[in-house]
Amino acid sequence: MKKGFKIFGLFITIGLVIFAGLYVLLGMYYTDGFPCFTWINGVYCTGMTVEQVNAELVAQYKCEDFVIKGTDGEELVISPEDVNLKVDFTGPLRDFIDNSNPYAWGLNVFKNLVIQYEPDITYDRSLLLDKVAAWEIFEEKEIPNVTIVKGNGYELHDAYNLVPNKENILNAVNIAYDTHKTTLDLSETEGCYEELQLSEQDLRTIALFDKLDEVQSCGISYSVMGEEIPVNKEQVSKWILTDKDLEVALEEEYDKKTPGMGLFIAGNREIMDLEEEGVLAEDGFLFDYDGNLIISERKMYEFLKGIEETYDTSRFLANYKNGTGTEVFYRDNSRGNGSLIEIDEEFEYLKAAFLADTKSASVKREISMADGVKSFDAAKELGQTYIEVDMGKQELRYYVDGQLNMEMPVVTGNINRGRGTPTGVYNIYNKRYHTYLRGADYVSYVNYWLGVHKGVGIHDANWRNKFGEEIYKRDGSHGCINCPESQVSQLWEVVEVGTPVVLYY
Repeated sequence: MKKGFKIFGLFITIGLVIFAGLYVLLGMYYTDGFPCFTWINGVYCTGMTVEQVNAELVAQYKCEDFVIKGTDGEELVISPEDVNLKVDFTGPLRDFIDNSNPYAWGLNVFKNLVIQYEPDITYDRSLLLDKVAAWEIFEEKEIPNVTIVKGNGYELHDAYNLVPNKENILNAVNIAYDTHKTTLDLSETEGCYEELQLSEQDLRTIALFDKLDEVQSCGISYSVMGEEIPVNKEQVSKWILTDKDLEVALEEEYDKKTPGMGLFIAGNREIMDLEEEGVLAEDGFLFDYDGNLIISERKMYEFLKGIEETYDTSRFLANYKNGTGTEVFYRDNSRGNGSLIEIDEEFEYLKAAFLADTKSASVKREISMADGVKSFDAAKELGQTYIEVDMGKQELRYYVDGQLNMEMPVVTGNINRGRGTPTGVYNIYNKRYHTYLRGADYVSYVNYWLGVHKGVGIHDANWRNKFGEEIYKRDGSHGCINCPESQVSQLWEVVEVGTPVVLYY
């Protein structure tokens, strides 16, 4: 029994000696390398030398480009190759080997040794600064700092009021690169830009803009049938004359039948003859001798006329067709004037506001309805199948179930002889084929007749070889709607008595 214990003890002793010998041998092996279970920056380093580990760490290290951003979106990209950038982990790796006990490797059996090291980075500073110094943003710009541009009216544009400070930018680049940043936004870095000193030309441009802005600033707005139309800078800027307008403006002759024609506003004066008043061109704009910008009254009137032409019967019929409204306004007259609003009074008010320089006050003006304006509910009066005669455009259109089915040019009543076609909503009251039309001074034979209102009807007119345009003003009918026979014959076939007809200018 005792002999057995002695043998067992001998085996244990021999085993421990062998294990100790192996442990010491491995410690000696790790003297010039990394011990087992060692991880550095994700690389398993056991048994590897400093040079081997450094090579792997350098290979996996990602060197990013350095991007410098300017205020106007410019970018300068500096690659690692541009500055001869080098990455090296030898220093921290050597410190690890020198400061570790190779014979303590056994402790790593119970826990992995995971280490993170930052490399030593070197680069050629002169290459970096030379590339930044050659950046195109440092080139001198021979352009005005301040310019006037046309946007929503005339605007002062000073995109070049900042210039780069090269010295401060180079210092900022030094700091950013040394701290391993990948981007540098100069617009967010203090001292990288400084204001450009205004030149005499810049000061003149600013003074001109002040004049322009004073003229184009208008607080007047118009309310038209519930909608607001501002007389804003964008609109007024179109009335200010430039040198491109001079030739046309000089040819304008005063005509009291045409509001604004041949008349201009300069300061608080209304002028007529531009040549006598003395017109000077400065920086593209026209001035009188007193240095006042010149405004065209004709263009001012055309603005109001455009409002008048926008708010007409066709606008409200279009709303009905697209389902945004059913109330339709029309002018009850047969003189060819389909205007629903009056603008002459507003033209005089607007002129007076510019002459007295009270235009900048905030004022809302309501443009009143013209005399004789009436309205009807299209859903009730027209339905979805009806005839529409736009006498301003001299067109007849036939709608069936809300869809355009037929259209043709027409000639309506001669407005210059007081025979204009009446406006309003009527119904086809009869249909006749091969009939005579009789009046006080005429008898006419027609093939197709659709009675609309009293003696006014839709019919063919073989005595005409042309329809549409403005024939009705000089050679119109006695009040009827003259149509090409080839088209009105088709209309006559399908239209039923009782079909609504809307007539308007």
